[in-house]
Amino acid sequence: MIRFFQELNSTVEKTIASSFYHVSIGHQQTENTRKIVIMISKIFKRTTDLCMSLILLIMSFPIFIVVAIAVKLTSKGPVFFTQERIGYKNKKFFIYKFRTMRAETSKDDHKEYIKYLLKEGSQNSDEANLLIKHIAYIESRTTKVGAFLRATSLDELPQLLNIIKGDMSLVGPRPHPVYEVSEYKNWYYRRLEVKPGLTGWSKLNLRCTPKYYEEAILYDLWYVDHWTLWLDMLIMILTVPFVLSMKEAF
Repeated sequence: MIRFFQELNSTVEKTIASSFYHVSIGHQQTENTRKIVIMISKIFKRTTDLCMSLILLIMSFPIFIVVAIAVKLTSKGPVFFTQERIGYKNKKFFIYKFRTMRAETSKDDHKEYIKYLLKEGSQNSDEANLLIKHIAYIESRTTKVGAFLRATSLDELPQLLNIIKGDMSLVGPRPHPVYEVSEYKNWYYRRLEVKPGLTGWSKLNLRCTPKYYEEAILYDLWYVDHWTLWLDMLIMILTVPFVLSMKEAF
């Protein structure tokens, strides 16, 4: 009888161990499959970024030349504006844009505004007045050609070069300057888990991001958590009418 129970116990233990092994293997296979799908999706995303950016750059080359000449002839200074930004996994890179403001414009005012907005502005009733002053500051220093480029988002066209280099993607959270990221709250940093984009989910919903800063961050985090190739495709399609509407552009 004792031997019977010993054999029965041994059989049960082997069965349970085998069951746990198969469950573990099944979970591991599912996890491995998920990783493979994500890897293939990222490869496809990069391939799409590269191909579409090259096509768009070739197609927009005449516009590129016209804008460059207009910027150069209507104000002193370089054609392009470059600035160090923070990208994927906290990597620094220089972003390219057509210059829209006078070359002598100081960046210190924007730094102070961002510092105030991230530390105090969200809890201060004076935030609305500060935003009005900030927009007025930008508009007063923006050239006539620059105002048109901002309204039509043509100032972002050189970022196709950033995408080709691999610093950016067609779709993703907008890249912030180094001094802005240095003021981040801890939970903001998760938006850096994907490459920054030329267009993005938060940009479609809130073009004037300084006005709704934390809401824009939440849209970015939603994108990070729900990213798919289909979502990227949807965002790219929706970007066309959004840009043409010039909604809240300044």
